[in-house]
Amino acid sequence: MVGRFLLYLAVFTASYAVKAELYVFPAPSPEATSHTLKIEITLYEEQTLSAIERKNIDLLIKDTYQTLDKSNATSALSEINQRYKGTLPAWLYSAIKRCEDWFNRTEGNISCRNGALYDYWAEYVQGKHDLSRREVRRLARVARIAEVNFNDDNSVAFASPIQWDLSEFTASLAVDRIANYLTSINIRSYHISAQGLETHASNQGFSWQGTVAQEAVIQNGRATDAVSNPSTIAYIRPWQRPVLSTSKLASLEKGVLSHSDGWPSAKFQAISVADNAFEAMLLAHFSATKTAQQAMELVNANPSLALKLIDENGRVFTSNTYTARTSGKNKAEKNGHAISIDITLPLFDIADYRGPYVSVWISDEKNRLVKSLALRGTSERWLGELRTWWRRVGRKNEGLVDGFAGATKKNAPLHIKWDGLDDFGQSANSSSLILHVEVAREHGGRSYEKIPFTFDSLTSPITVTGTDEIASITLSLMN
Repeated sequence: MVGRFLLYLAVFTASYAVKAELYVFPAPSPEATSHTLKIEITLYEEQTLSAIERKNIDLLIKDTYQTLDKSNATSALSEINQRYKGTLPAWLYSAIKRCEDWFNRTEGNISCRNGALYDYWAEYVQGKHDLSRREVRRLARVARIAEVNFNDDNSVAFASPIQWDLSEFTASLAVDRIANYLTSINIRSYHISAQGLETHASNQGFSWQGTVAQEAVIQNGRATDAVSNPSTIAYIRPWQRPVLSTSKLASLEKGVLSHSDGWPSAKFQAISVADNAFEAMLLAHFSATKTAQQAMELVNANPSLALKLIDENGRVFTSNTYTARTSGKNKAEKNGHAISIDITLPLFDIADYRGPYVSVWISDEKNRLVKSLALRGTSERWLGELRTWWRRVGRKNEGLVDGFAGATKKNAPLHIKWDGLDDFGQSANSSSLILHVEVAREHGGRSYEKIPFTFDSLTSPITVTGTDEIASITLSLMN
């Protein structure tokens, strides 16, 4: 990994003629897990770190791990877990409060409350008991419904079922603390990398790119529209990582532990982008365990976030913001190959109105799937009523429903941005494409519309008036 990183660094510096200084900080203790290998800091623009500054960073990293070490009875985290209240260092208070914000935003699907759940898994890995799905669900639930109160003096009080555990996010918090320190000493241009966790942070508008084939997230240059806010990426490969591991033991089960039900999930590789490493890793955990549409709905509602998901079959799903955040310029839009699709659904004045199942996809002229764009509804019984989609797409793509579908949403309109790439992240080169929209409603009707188009034909928007379950469809080039 280090050799490959240095190779990337050499390519970068040769391309941009920027002097770079690399500093490596080893893991702070032999008890560190395999996910916290080492932290590398690269400085640009002829900047250097003094011996005192390097020592301060080393102490900061050690302090982060020691403060969050639940096995140490005198650590700040252990002390509040024992007393169910306490005053915390400002950075830890902020981290727990931000995690609670995500807890509320995701309806309990992201949580730092599950220390008892992680302890249960650790005891299982150690052979102390069998694994009970009912018990892990119970532990997740009692932590989820307990109350927490925050006070202005950095103190927190909470109900006894909660045991705070930030072990999955320790490296990302260390990265953020390093970034803050570098800013405080007027370091203007940097790259921080927690190698074992694939967590990266940079400032000055650096451009990023996830290179899944090389199993790395690397820096590939500078954006021309540099900004002063840091940009961070977190990367999780869930089917390659144990649910729980220490320096001595690792679970045979793979995946990311779902914070809502306590069970591992491994739907996607997740490459997440946020303004800080902690939130990037929170997003990566959430996205690795949820369907693509659940994750994208969260991200597309938050402009500061971006996300790329890849399933085990190589299908790629990206948020509306991902290309712009990782390459500096949206190449698809520049080439005229990014389109906007707006679909409106009618509302029927009936007492037992149920949200319709909706499928939206693009095919070539031979009806071969190019890109799955949206799928509302998770019941296979009613997805089968989307007859055209099921016959041409659904039954041929095992696992698509489990990994892609989102909940029905009554008659909420669909606003979809397509970057012109197919399901596997390649350019859709077909000269003739077809947009398919199919809607079926329980105790209602079924409607299907298809709209042939080419990118060149969208110099003016195309609008089609639907029938029954579809009100209208509009295709247009993105500005």
